[in-house]
Amino acid sequence: MSGLQRFVYRIPPGLRRWLKALPGADRVRALIAGSPASPGPPSGSKRPVVYLPTWVRWDSMRQRPQYLLQAFAAHGHPVYFVDPREPAVRSADGVTIVPSVEEVPASDVILYVHFAPMRHLFDRFQRPVVVYDILDDLSIYDADEVGMPEERRVRSHHPIVMERAEAVIVSNEVLAATHRSERPDLIHVPNGVDAERFAAPAPPPADVHPDGRPVVGYHGMISHWFDFDLFEGVATARPGLRFVLVGPHDPRAQEQVDRIARLDNVELLGERPSATMPSHVQTFDVGTVWFQVNEMTRAVTPLKVYEYLAAGKPVVSTPLPACEAEPTIRTAASVEAFAAAIDASLAEPDGDSRREVARAHDWKALLQPLIDSLEAKGLTLVP
Repeated sequence: MSGLQRFVYRIPPGLRRWLKALPGADRVRALIAGSPASPGPPSGSKRPVVYLPTWVRWDSMRQRPQYLLQAFAAHGHPVYFVDPREPAVRSADGVTIVPSVEEVPASDVILYVHFAPMRHLFDRFQRPVVVYDILDDLSIYDADEVGMPEERRVRSHHPIVMERAEAVIVSNEVLAATHRSERPDLIHVPNGVDAERFAAPAPPPADVHPDGRPVVGYHGMISHWFDFDLFEGVATARPGLRFVLVGPHDPRAQEQVDRIARLDNVELLGERPSATMPSHVQTFDVGTVWFQVNEMTRAVTPLKVYEYLAAGKPVVSTPLPACEAEPTIRTAASVEAFAAAIDASLAEPDGDSRREVARAHDWKALLQPLIDSLEAKGLTLVP
């Protein structure tokens, strides 16, 4: 079964999106994933946490799910991350990474779920506790669901998981306001940072060659929510600065990516291993966020801002509500204002005050309200 799983996950994304739109695709996904076969944990022990397979890889583009799983591990829970693309069982960051659902405990687990269609796997487990994490506004999935029947969309699975979950967490106060009528008991678990990881001095990346120009940096996915017009305008207005983008790009944004790549002072480094991201961030003189401000992004708290701050870097962002709420971050919407904010940031040294802000967003501490809620319900330990 694991061979079939690896085959499916290696299908090109475009073809995989087409296959996902076919009737019964969710059931097929559940069949391919297999069933848990390992013995359940002993009574009185902490419940294992299981991450069911999605598009997320452990070592690539490390984001909120990976960090929250590490936080569960720091609280003493065994944690399993299922990824059929993995060739064998391995351990990293206190987490056991396995290639199949068959290699996780069959009962009394906490299922950490952020993709509602995974609900088809819930009944493979005995007495699971479901923690549903709403990472972003549900509109983020719309671009991937064009042509998909309504009953197959994430929005159709979402209310079922909202009702089923023992705990619902959200990453942002905007999301909390949106979904509180569905679950008045939802818990705000903000995005955070592994502050020490980004603050500790790291050797410069081998593929970065400083040329004396100040570096205006960005790391993360470059997709349809990226404000290409703003970025192009600012880069054009500041030819003496070096604009470095680290991360993969969505093939559907290829035309816009090609356009900004033609600018003389822009470098697109592509995706780099998550382990090298502190090294890249430490080469930046200013960290930036270039998200458009719309229905989807208003509910976003970019992890990258805390990673920039943990490295002591000044941050300039478009006026996302979460960034406007943080006094340490400069926000701007126009080319002129954004360029001026970068100029002002470049005049400042790396700062301990920024590192202090980052340290206040430690993942283990941020997860505590969820841990407290599960404990109050008697759900952290195996009966």
